[in-house]
Amino acid sequence: MQDTNEPTAFLDLWREKSFLGREFLTWLWITSEIHGNLLKIKPQGEVELWFENRLTLESGEGAGRKAVICRDPESKWAEAVCALKEGKQITRGRLRLRTEDKEWGLTLNADTLTPHGVSFPKGLVEAEDQAADLFLERAALLRELVGLIESLCRQFLELRLSEAWAAEELPRLNKWLRTP
Repeated sequence: MQDTNEPTAFLDLWREKSFLGREFLTWLWITSEIHGNLLKIKPQGEVELWFENRLTLESGEGAGRKAVICRDPESKWAEAVCALKEGKQITRGRLRLRTEDKEWGLTLNADTLTPHGVSFPKGLVEAEDQAADLFLERAALLRELVGLIESLCRQFLELRLSEAWAAEELPRLNKWLRTP
């Protein structure tokens, strides 16, 4: 076991496991496409999730890195599907996530899985004299969004580490990629 107290050991471990964020975003995108954008997650229940207007896919490292930025969901992301077939993985995506009564827009980067450029659900307190209330409401909504992302990630990791990954999930993902 590596000693993660050493800075270089931590960085080596980070590099060694960095593929998981790319696999997560790739799995999330294909799964949302297969299930018509409806995903069941625990404990929240059903959420609607779709990638909206930007997917970045990459392969390679350093000088050999090749990236494709796709912006056309109307074509059923044909360019992104082609890039996946070439071995690229999603490294960043702009997505929309909706629960029963709330909807967020956000960008997720595979390296950190930290939401960026978050658009919050409509209906926030907007009066200037209620700035503290607005801050607290936004903080609660951000916490809820992060909880949804954590639940999706946990669901992916449980599946990824199970025997069902190779037996069921990979064949399902590959079948979707082969479908015209």
